[in-house]
Amino acid sequence: MKREFHVTLPLLVLLLAALSACGQKLPADEGTLVIALPGAPETIDPRLATDAYGTQLLQMTHASLIRMDAAGNPVPDLAGSWEEKSPTEFLFRLRKEVRFHDGRELSSADVRATFEWILDPANRSPHRHGYTSISRIETPDDRTVLFRLSEPFAPFLAGLVRGIVPRGAPVSAYAPPVGAGPFRIDDFRRDEAVHLSRFDGYFGDPPAIGKVVVKFVPDTNVRFLELRKGSVNFVLNGVDPDLIPAALEQKNLAAEEAPGSNASYLGFNLRDRILSDRRVRRAIALAIDREAIVRAIWGGHADVADSILANGFWAHADGIPPVRHDPEAARRLLDEAGYPDPDGAGPKPRFSLTYKTSQNELRRRIAAVFQEQLRAVGIAVEIHSFEWGTFFSDIRKGNFQLYSLTWVGIQDPDIYHYAFHSGSVPPAGANRGGYRNPEVDRLVEAGRRESSREKRKEIYGKVQRILAKELPVFPLWIHRNILVRDRRFTGFVVTPDEDYGSVKQMRVEPPAPGKGGT
Repeated sequence: MKREFHVTLPLLVLLLAALSACGQKLPADEGTLVIALPGAPETIDPRLATDAYGTQLLQMTHASLIRMDAAGNPVPDLAGSWEEKSPTEFLFRLRKEVRFHDGRELSSADVRATFEWILDPANRSPHRHGYTSISRIETPDDRTVLFRLSEPFAPFLAGLVRGIVPRGAPVSAYAPPVGAGPFRIDDFRRDEAVHLSRFDGYFGDPPAIGKVVVKFVPDTNVRFLELRKGSVNFVLNGVDPDLIPAALEQKNLAAEEAPGSNASYLGFNLRDRILSDRRVRRAIALAIDREAIVRAIWGGHADVADSILANGFWAHADGIPPVRHDPEAARRLLDEAGYPDPDGAGPKPRFSLTYKTSQNELRRRIAAVFQEQLRAVGIAVEIHSFEWGTFFSDIRKGNFQLYSLTWVGIQDPDIYHYAFHSGSVPPAGANRGGYRNPEVDRLVEAGRRESSREKRKEIYGKVQRILAKELPVFPLWIHRNILVRDRRFTGFVVTPDEDYGSVKQMRVEPPAPGKGGT
């Protein structure tokens, strides 16, 4: 079985020879950082973006009222200061002379317009659910914003990590609205690349790097080979773990590993006749050997999960019953659910399911392992892989039976409202499987109103234990963050939530004497 995990290596040799023959190296000067992402964002509009790639780009281009530090605490961004006047009143004072990339001065009216656009049901923003507690936004002057809430809302501050755009900014997939972040968007070539340049009018410390090119490179082998050639300088969580040793053999490359909070999960369509049965979902979970996958495919660079919250996160529940690999128990549950094995050890399946994934090579390899492990308990799985945009669109529309995705950048346990509340079915949220449980609804609503962290931990502990029993999704593993970069580019801080904000702190060091580039 392990041989399957290394089928990419012969292909690497062929691709390396082809790329070397072509010699197509990006014309990059000392001030250009080239980042490779595994996929292209659906949009770079902070009012609409939900996928990881769009979020990561926005961290470089758009400033928000506040941001979160590595410990999850709110710190100033556009707002130089703020005051909680009461549990339902928050006053923010903007920094002086902040400008958008087009030169317009950013004012409180832009902040108000951004959030009012999201709140307008006609705009169908997927982020609206996070702001419905806002009853009114007041702007006493150009630099003051007062949010009045209809009731206390614990995750309110975390929700303000949302890029601000100019009032009246139109929505366009091909022309993202300007921001006020450290880098401006010069060119957006959909499904190809985004070209950024340093914004000299940025209110904070100006970036040391003049230009950033973000390339969308779905093929993991091509990403790795471009790193080797030097036509890509930076890949965060985009190099297959089994290629890390080969990367470290390159004198021009360095690798860094840090704890992560990004959680991969297996999603079920609960509207499906077969998957609506909790016994079937648990049987699937019991059939999957996550420990073996973490060892063989992730090379130990991930940790088996019992929740979509990482163990070190303050709201992670203690004592969640583990789901251990147990094919025999899976078979018994499938029998109990009314799906007996028609021919014992023969080839006929109990039933068939489709599994959708992206064209990411690592995800396709994992899908193939799932397929084999489920076949062992009598479930036939047909794998369908699509380019990222088509895949993610199908998942949002509920056009799937099984799929796997990763939650990126979890900053508050209110993620459970977004992902599991019955009112959060897309486009209102990310309850993509159509999960409905009145008790979970009640708990996640209570968690929003409770200000005590200790009491919130208790509330979300109950939520996690219910979900562990019902399995509307099956938590797979928590990723450790792995950055592979050109040694010349330093200063990036790897955070648990895979934040790209510190790209603005990066510097390019000149080559050591007597050592040229690759």
